[in-house]
Amino acid sequence: MGHTPFSLRAVGTALGTPVDRVEELARFEASEAEVARLRLNSPGGAGTTVIAKYATGAGAAAARREIRFFEQLASQWDHPAPQLLGATDAGDDVLLLTEDLEAAGYRVVGTDVSETQLQGAVDILAGLHAHFWDDVPAYLTEPGEPSVTCTAQAWSPEVITRNATAVRREASEFLATTRELEDGERAVLGELIDRWERQFQTRVADGRSITLIHGDFHFLGNVFFSADDPRPKVIDWSELKPGLGPHDLAYCLSVVPTGDRLARDRELLRRYWEALRAAGLDDYSWELCEWDFRFSVISNLFQSVFQRSVRWYRMSLAAIDALDARATLIEKPPI
Repeated sequence: MGHTPFSLRAVGTALGTPVDRVEELARFEASEAEVARLRLNSPGGAGTTVIAKYATGAGAAAARREIRFFEQLASQWDHPAPQLLGATDAGDDVLLLTEDLEAAGYRVVGTDVSETQLQGAVDILAGLHAHFWDDVPAYLTEPGEPSVTCTAQAWSPEVITRNATAVRREASEFLATTRELEDGERAVLGELIDRWERQFQTRVADGRSITLIHGDFHFLGNVFFSADDPRPKVIDWSELKPGLGPHDLAYCLSVVPTGDRLARDRELLRRYWEALRAAGLDDYSWELCEWDFRFSVISNLFQSVFQRSVRWYRMSLAAIDALDARATLIEKPPI
């Protein structure tokens, strides 16, 4: 994308109000989109900053999912997303303008997450999942909603087969181009993929305890904290999908170092489960919640394959061992 899509006309159209100056302050890395911080001046008004995301071609579908989130879902619960300021969908070009969280005092903390911030993130996830528990918007269960993050999507069952096929394809290329992995590290991948697909089909066969998950909830760039509030703000809602609620938690904890992963993760998972129960979800047992969490750790391994990251692959293998996640591939999911 060699051009500059953040013109006066494009930004003014998205905002629904004219602007007389657009200054690009920074660019950010993003998958299949251009993201920038802009300073805007409107006639007679002082400058303000916004985050602009422009997508076209293959990236347009994800941007449209995000617009749909803001327009149809965000108002349904006390969401942690930034405010949507404007959007346009003109043919193959999609532009979103959202609140600049850094200007509001929020920052990405990376892996240096405090205990209270971890708890705040758990509470945010529990609120999202409880609201959409067994009530995922119909449009997200229909064909034609492709997702970059393939492996977490749990519905319909046909999607699991599609995603497992994608994992196998990516795994073949990953192993063919990676020389750093030892034989044992390589061998485990094919074994896990086949068992994961069969077990996932078993888990979701009756459609119970499926919710709406963020799909890319991580502290390295999508979760922002302020100094005076442990509950974060969260960006990039383009990967929304049906899934196992604990997947979001397993995914975000995968990058946070700890001396005792089993104890730390179980404590936070318990907080998550108790928050679901407090929201009225009495039929989701602790045993199934724990199983879902451990099973989701295996999905993290597959995501590292899509990212072609040996580092995250090995970290995921270590988490699988620490949480005995492989046992979920032979255990019957609890009731």
